[in-house]
Amino acid sequence: MTNKQTGSGPCGWVVNRGADGGVQSGVSPLPGGHPEEFACIDVEAAGFNYKDALACDAHPGVARTLPLVPGIDVAGTLRSAFEGYAAGTPVVATGNGLGESVQGGFATEVWAPPAAIIQRPESLSATAAMAMGTAGLTAILAVERLRAVIDWEYQSRIQQDDPLPWLVTGASGGVGMLAVAATALAGFQVIACTRKETLTDVLMSLGASAVQSPQEALPTDKKPLSSARYLAAIDTVGGDLLADILRVVAPGGAVGSIGNAGGVGLPTTVYPFILRGITLAGIDAAGLPSRAKRRELWSKLAVLWSLVSASFPVRQIGLQEVGDWARNMRSGHIKGRAVVLPGKKKVAGQNARN
Repeated sequence: MTNKQTGSGPCGWVVNRGADGGVQSGVSPLPGGHPEEFACIDVEAAGFNYKDALACDAHPGVARTLPLVPGIDVAGTLRSAFEGYAAGTPVVATGNGLGESVQGGFATEVWAPPAAIIQRPESLSATAAMAMGTAGLTAILAVERLRAVIDWEYQSRIQQDDPLPWLVTGASGGVGMLAVAATALAGFQVIACTRKETLTDVLMSLGASAVQSPQEALPTDKKPLSSARYLAAIDTVGGDLLADILRVVAPGGAVGSIGNAGGVGLPTTVYPFILRGITLAGIDAAGLPSRAKRRELWSKLAVLWSLVSASFPVRQIGLQEVGDWARNMRSGHIKGRAVVLPGKKKVAGQNARN
């Protein structure tokens, strides 16, 4: 079928390995084949997540089949009637193997599993929806989960007049920025932790009460426990940084782990758990929420977007720019979020950094 946006057949950013094992990627015709029950979405926009950057490098922990079109988030319109939705209905699809075990959203069309698809909120354009995507869902879920597991009865007994703040690490990235905004929207004081001082004004406008470097926000000693600084934390980094966070969360507090950009190891002790009773909660937006839960979360994201859209940095890129953006994201050179627009042409001389 000729694509309305490109005037050619269906295409996307396809990742594969050559005979020598090296990664091959670029814009090319889509791999064929899909289960009969899948629904076709004409893609308007796709979110760009760290997991997608790994898939673009054929990372075996993400790219579970090859050839693969990355893109775990997609927004567009249904090509045909589907489960009570008319053809042309605006929808979003997230998780459920998209961009990992089935072809994803970095394409002009995508055949998505039924469980991944819900109707897009009327107040969100495709681009706005994908500016948040799984990153936004994860941020909202993290705040909800931590609120549920914090020992509030204990906090009511020990809190002083000024309650301890929350901490969000990796605050220069898209999910970190959205976590800052979601935490502030929930009514908590939030410290945004980033090494990128140029984003201070942006993060303050998103609701941060202060912006600090890791050296300022976390202890430099390596004691098993340090003085409590935070009621809760949302960590996008992992590794040593997550271990440092665990040492400074207040008794009865909680930490949400939502990323591993800084490493997958966790060099900690049991002391934060057995002496302070803190909870370490993992957040998996791609696989956990039911369709009904995702509808609820998308409604909350629509409210969040109405509050942060003026400040939230979003870069729109075309399919030809996917490789450059993925490399820069993997090397930590990205600020904010990117949205892939299949019909967008690359501007000559434009560098794929925000």
